Amino acid sequence: MKENNKKPKSTTRFYFWRKTLSLSDLNVPRKSKIAIDALRTLSLIPSFLGFIYNSKQALQVPLRDAGGAIILQSSQVDYVIASFWCALAGYWNWILTTSMMRRWIFHYEMGSAIVRLITFIVITWCISAWVNSKNGPDQPIRTWMINCFILLITDVIRLSIVSDPKYHGKASSLKDSNLFLKLTVMKVLIFPMSVATCLSVFAVLRQIDQLQYTTSQLMVGPALLDNQLRYSETIPHSMSVLVLIISSWSTASYERRQTLRESTLQWLSYRNDSILVHYRFVIGQPPSAKDQLVNAEKILKESKMYHDMLIVPSSDIESDKSRKVFEALRWAKDIDDDYIMKTDDDVFVRWDIILKEMSEMKQEQVSSYYWRGLVYRNIPVQIMQNSKSLFIDYSLPMLPHYTHSMLYLLSRNVLDLIVSPDTPRRFIEQDGENIAIWLFGFNIEPIHDKRIQEGNAVCEDDLIGKRIGTMADMIKMYTNIVNQRRLCIGVESSACAVCYSCKGKKINWQSINLACDTEGIRLKEMSGFAQVAGKTGY
Repeated sequence: MKENNKKPKSTTRFYFWRKTLSLSDLNVPRKSKIAIDALRTLSLIPSFLGFIYNSKQALQVPLRDAGGAIILQSSQVDYVIASFWCALAGYWNWILTTSMMRRWIFHYEMGSAIVRLITFIVITWCISAWVNSKNGPDQPIRTWMINCFILLITDVIRLSIVSDPKYHGKASSLKDSNLFLKLTVMKVLIFPMSVATCLSVFAVLRQIDQLQYTTSQLMVGPALLDNQLRYSETIPHSMSVLVLIISSWSTASYERRQTLRESTLQWLSYRNDSILVHYRFVIGQPPSAKDQLVNAEKILKESKMYHDMLIVPSSDIESDKSRKVFEALRWAKDIDDDYIMKTDDDVFVRWDIILKEMSEMKQEQVSSYYWRGLVYRNIPVQIMQNSKSLFIDYSLPMLPHYTHSMLYLLSRNVLDLIVSPDTPRRFIEQDGENIAIWLFGFNIEPIHDKRIQEGNAVCEDDLIGKRIGTMADMIKMYTNIVNQRRLCIGVESSACAVCYSCKGKKINWQSINLACDTEGIRLKEMSGFAQVAGKTGY
């Protein structure tokens, strides 16, 4: 019985030596673990601050560049990739601090090990601060790649000197130190660095493509292709008109251009002794390498055949449409026409009616500041699709009176006011709104013309401009006019056009809180805007 009651002798081995330690564990007593873990966490502060800064900057880039960037700065992708490098730097710093602390605990007393840990953390802080100060805030990727490169060299040196498995616990199953070293290098260094490097490479390739094909700030030089207009002095005329039709590099735009040449643009070629008319399809720079490779030859052939193509130094993507229009207007200023009409390649335009009305204009209208289109008045910024860009760039509670971007007419002196100041510009997507903002302060009021309408289900027989959904509708409407039939025969017209009578129509524009008069379209109610200075009464 006595032998059975004997207790086994206790051993002096601590519990923390009984297992293989992971890369983040330390073989320290419980009473010291909290203090040492807190000190180790301090090594993450530079990476954590860098991650927070880059993430915050990435979120602010859309606001910073709202309306178009004035200068080239780090993009949102740059800050996102820099955040990945920050995370990698924090991971390597944590592993390095843990490994060095494990070695110090093995060789020194706890107090001496903690002093060395604090000194090491201060050194890493100083190195990180020095690297950040040398690169500046607008080089996020390079800053943290350098930090990671320094940590990589330090980790390689650490693994080559202090990679003995004994620092990872006595029960380590890896007896071959070389195998242990290879596995650690693969898991800690090579794999994380490969992921970060691949992300950076993809980001760089994307940035190169974006800078080359979609960054208008890098696109300089004159307009190309058919950029010369020759007016015959033998043809007498009292007025010259330049029509700018905004198009693009897409296949759909090519088909629309062909349809326009075969239909509505025929009206521009009719002989008119008082008006001389030229037109140009306006496209920007190729939006991608694929578009340049596939469509460049087709664009050149189209230009040689029709002599009506104009390439302006601007991006051709949809969000940069306003900048493309501005570059076209700047080119038009040098042509010195009396009037400039802007429209899109998906708009049906009654050029016969427009030119007839222009030939009947009085001389005082010709010499005045003339701006005509479908006018919107006192529209609050907050209901616009691009309200964030408008508010950040211009801080306007409501937009100035503007014309719809699908069709408007400008006189030469209005054009001069738009393009003459050679200063950096902010651009929003819709050029009609941009024109109004650029003319804000010149006290020029646009003339409302309700015969310009947008909507696939909208059609009135007296329209002079309508955005169409399919080219079949374009041909159908043109054929109706040529055959002296009503414009809207065979075209969907169930919706009521704004400012028109809604009798017999299914959709009433008055039900969506709109009102209309001779000055333009407005909202019926403008709650919260009654005290805005300059607001006209209803």
